[in-house]
Amino acid sequence: MLRKLSLGLFIVLAACGSARVIQRNQNGGVIELSGDRGKAMEDANSQMASHCGPNNYSIIQEGEEAVGTDTFTREDTSQDSATSRNGRRSSTDSTTTGQQSTRTATAWRVHYQCNGAGGPPAGGPGGPPPGPPAGGPPPGY
Repeated sequence: MLRKLSLGLFIVLAACGSARVIQRNQNGGVIELSGDRGKAMEDANSQMASHCGPNNYSIIQEGEEAVGTDTFTREDTSQDSATSRNGRRSSTDSTTTGQQSTRTATAWRVHYQCNGAGGPPAGGPGGPPPGPPAGGPPPGY
């Protein structure tokens, strides 16, 4: 029973994905996806709709981007001891070898822009309804 529960929890966690806002302004922004890309994209779509309004945004670029570098360092030390045949002298040699590698770290990012002027649609809660300015038509009309 415990194994089934652990396996189920592992599968649920493996299927998780999330989206994190990297940069945002009134015209759009950049969101980074992590984990399961499908689930992360659902989260990103929700965040973009929250920022720009439902169906009021366009994805202008999507893909893997360089976000920095990762450096891996490995060091191995080995020792060798030797004793003379008569047992009077002994020596120890030590050798250290090191290896370092650097790679470009990448992340999947989505660049989007809000359609129109940016931001949530005008006339939302608390805003006046669209229409002609108060006071009727301009003079001479």
